[in-house]
Amino acid sequence: MSISLEDVRHAAELVSFGLRHGARPTDGNPYGLLLHRYRTETVFRDLVDVLASGFGLVVLGTPARTGIVVTTQPGSVFALRTSDLRSTNMSPDDKLVAGLVTLAIAAYAFPHPRDLDSTDVKIIEVVALDTFIRSAITRVAATTGDDGNDAQARRAADVYDRMSAFLPKANQAGPAKGCTQWAIGEVLGWLVDRGAARPAPTMGATTYQLTDRFRLLVADVGGGEALEALRTARRESETT
Repeated sequence: MSISLEDVRHAAELVSFGLRHGARPTDGNPYGLLLHRYRTETVFRDLVDVLASGFGLVVLGTPARTGIVVTTQPGSVFALRTSDLRSTNMSPDDKLVAGLVTLAIAAYAFPHPRDLDSTDVKIIEVVALDTFIRSAITRVAATTGDDGNDAQARRAADVYDRMSAFLPKANQAGPAKGCTQWAIGEVLGWLVDRGAARPAPTMGATTYQLTDRFRLLVADVGGGEALEALRTARRESETT
């Protein structure tokens, strides 16, 4: 079957929608129409997958509430970096803590493997997550190795433990930079910018809803000692 240049353009457009994290598919808009083609036309789906691969991307899925979800292969120009976080003047310790917070969000929302197959809405509240991380720090430090990402997680746990949970802003509501609740808010704000979360103000000013994009990204990342330690702590907290 021949593939037209128009089909190539449409495939590239669908991939670009996946990179625009604020885009939302509906039954009648261009994004929704292209998403329908991806789901129903094998040739078009293969074309999108191959084109995405050429950019160092992998299509993880097409959940209805989120649209097409893509992640990056090693070396992709679209790969996420800690420099992509919203604050431009983050110290090395800030970046370590941001990484730990991201792992903790994944563990808090998806403590069981079966959770990654569920489309149930997952809610994250800043203070509750901060309390959970502090309760799990000892386990992370005790069960992670001394090399690579797990060693970074151990250092992050130590930094997190030494930080104050809350420091007030001068003449403003909310936490100030330098405390863990601020760090959690920064990571959640970054996830919102990436289309992996959205604010849930009706449930509280510091409450967020994770999207299917985040669930699929967590499923793609896999494990690691630090993530498994946090998941174990979360499972134990559910039974107490």
